[in-house]
Amino acid sequence: MIFALAVPVIGVLACAGIDLAQVSSDRSAMQDAADATALAMAKQLGVATAPGIISRAQLYAKQELGVVASRDHLKVATTIASDNSSVTVSLTGKRSSFFGNLLPPGGWSMHAQATAATLGQMPLCVLSSGAANGQDVALGDTSLMTAPKCLVQSNADISVAGGAALSAGLAQAAGTASGSITPAAQTGSPTIADPFATMSIGAPPSLLGLCNIVGDLVYNVGVNVLSPGIHCGNIIVRQGASVVLLPGEHYFSQGSLILQQNSSLTGSNVVLVFDKTATFAFNDQSVVTLTGRTSGQYAGFVIATTRDNTSTLTISSTSARQLEGAIYIPNATLAVSGVNNTVNDQAAWTVVIAQAIQMSGSANLVVNANYAGSTVPVPAGVGANYANGKVMLEK
Repeated sequence: MIFALAVPVIGVLACAGIDLAQVSSDRSAMQDAADATALAMAKQLGVATAPGIISRAQLYAKQELGVVASRDHLKVATTIASDNSSVTVSLTGKRSSFFGNLLPPGGWSMHAQATAATLGQMPLCVLSSGAANGQDVALGDTSLMTAPKCLVQSNADISVAGGAALSAGLAQAAGTASGSITPAAQTGSPTIADPFATMSIGAPPSLLGLCNIVGDLVYNVGVNVLSPGIHCGNIIVRQGASVVLLPGEHYFSQGSLILQQNSSLTGSNVVLVFDKTATFAFNDQSVVTLTGRTSGQYAGFVIATTRDNTSTLTISSTSARQLEGAIYIPNATLAVSGVNNTVNDQAAWTVVIAQAIQMSGSANLVVNANYAGSTVPVPAGVGANYANGKVMLEK
């Protein structure tokens, strides 16, 4: 009789124990999901709008929880701090309890919360602004991109193939990311709009047709000085010749600026602007030492192209060590290649904004962020103006 009376009690306790174990497991999963969602959303502070972050938090948390989200009727609440420094994610759920919701009455209520905050600033240093297939950051062979204190963003994909590697303070792709990327890239991130989309680029009407150089020109020897203005036609520098750009705006049209062999191109307080008919190629052992404009319309820029320039601009030189300032080629491709060549490591800071960035060979493109070490001002919208960086969970 005692045994007969005890069996139902034992059965109830066993079922209750199973129910409690499942509830405990769901609560643990909810806390893990809250932590992961808060961290992921904090990395988008300063990049995405608040409504966008709130919407993505909903999807992210539900993806993290899988079937638990629907079983527990998950609700997600996301709060962003007024100073945009942290994100709080609160998850609530309601799960049916054992014995017709009588134990406990009304079922189980569950709650998990996490807050993640940004740790300092992460400058925007590299942006592949194209969103179509092929307009992305692509590294092949054994090439390297080294941006240790920077955000590297692709509005499409990041592809690192073969023995290539990308290291950055943070790497993000609106699409996919593959290959050797340190730390691991964030994927599915929001796109970053062109920060200079409204900027007027090109020679002023007063200079149109007034070419400082007309026709093809080849420099084979000596030091050759170019004044600011419009340079029309091909300019080829080779055989140890040097070209010195005087301070100001240098506009290139109807040809290519080509450096070959052990030639050199130097200029301080300059910007090189290429229209739709112009390109550049820095090849062989040519030395490139350029610092951007310190004032005027192009303050902070060292190289730019007009918006109708869809060319591929190439750097394969072993001595292109200093391109200090913003390289802005919004609808063109920057191609960096070569054999064991380090590119741009002597520049205090650089920002690269291109439709696509392609690297091959064993070139190493270095992107520094020492803004205090340069007289070239950082344009608004890049550098430390983006606070998308490392994050941590707050206690």
